[in-house]
Amino acid sequence: MRKTAVITGSATGIGRGSAIQLAQDGFDLVLADWNTKDGEKTAELCRAEGVLADFIYADMGIEKDAERVVDFARNKYSKIDFYLNNQGVVHDPKLLHEITEEEADYNIHTNIKGTFFGLKYMLRAMLEQEKGHIVLVSSSSGIRSETGFGMYSATKHAVVGLAQDAAMEYARNNIRVNTICPGGIMTGMTEKIGAYMMQHQFVQPKSAAGLLREGGLGEVNEITGLVSFLASEKSSFMTGAILSVDGGNTL
Repeated sequence: MRKTAVITGSATGIGRGSAIQLAQDGFDLVLADWNTKDGEKTAELCRAEGVLADFIYADMGIEKDAERVVDFARNKYSKIDFYLNNQGVVHDPKLLHEITEEEADYNIHTNIKGTFFGLKYMLRAMLEQEKGHIVLVSSSSGIRSETGFGMYSATKHAVVGLAQDAAMEYARNNIRVNTICPGGIMTGMTEKIGAYMMQHQFVQPKSAAGLLREGGLGEVNEITGLVSFLASEKSSFMTGAILSVDGGNTL
């Protein structure tokens, strides 16, 4: 029997790359995102690898949506082996006193509530099946706050906190929870941020450039290889880990 994975935040970037990687690894997939057009495209790319892949529209910051994603996966496959909680948003680069209430709420809704609700219902499912592996995607900003991204950094610290608490609470139930903290990875989000910073001549009070590649960016496949490893049995003695893939920008 093939293994099953659920990926939320699967439409583009790290989410899409991870979905395709797990399809190549032989996982059947349930994919969720609020970007229906690109999410359906991700599912199509996964099916081209010879696996089953369904896309579901979901705003993971809404509890009923998160519950519906997990229920769909359980009803279709009866078990969920691996969950990648990847959805995330960021506000425009600005100093902390300039962040609006709307920007704060937007980041909290997706990055904290979206992570929490996905984690909550996936834990319930995995408790019933007495096994499972959950990986939350945080950020290098969840290890070391990034200037110009104060609220985003705070929410990504929260993701790390949720993962470590869950790792401690559910290890006795054979449920593992780990965290990936990407930084400086070339995605649509980082391209948009870079363009905004250039257009508005925003200079970070403290640079977030990495040490490798003269401060250059990493590639999505440098994250998806780690996802593939974590979804395999080779990671079976890992829980509570915080795995940075950031070119050294948290040093």
